[in-house]
Amino acid sequence: MNCDLQLLHWPAEDRASFGRFIAVMADVQARIQAISGEASGVPVPRPPRVPTPRECAAMILKRRRDVRAIAGGDADMFGDPAWEIALAVFHAEGNESDAALLEMAGLSPSGQVGERWIRLLLARDWVERRDDGHLHATEKMLTILNGYFTRP
Repeated sequence: MNCDLQLLHWPAEDRASFGRFIAVMADVQARIQAISGEASGVPVPRPPRVPTPRECAAMILKRRRDVRAIAGGDADMFGDPAWEIALAVFHAEGNESDAALLEMAGLSPSGQVGERWIRLLLARDWVERRDDGHLHATEKMLTILNGYFTRP
């Protein structure tokens, strides 16, 4: 209250300048509170969520299936079976049958192409078949794909 009474003795120009200063400082305080999360109602930009490596694998698989669907009869021009099967195994985390993995990779579950590439992935120690009968990513493949998807 004493401050308010002392302002009465200031010249009008100084009181106006002080009023503007108070308004600017109140705005600064509101912005600081908004950034620190103490005030509501002011949107604070957040960095985008970085997808997990498994989510990246799922996105790539979906885009590759989309390209094959668009290409129709020329879908074989976009083939890379080892990569697609590896992504499918990585994304599925061992919860899918071979047929489901091949379908996820855009390959025929009854064809020999997928079986041949699965044998190669097993031989190169990218995948392993565990007791449950499903394919699982090995540490080698996890290291390679996690490194690929988390690389800046």
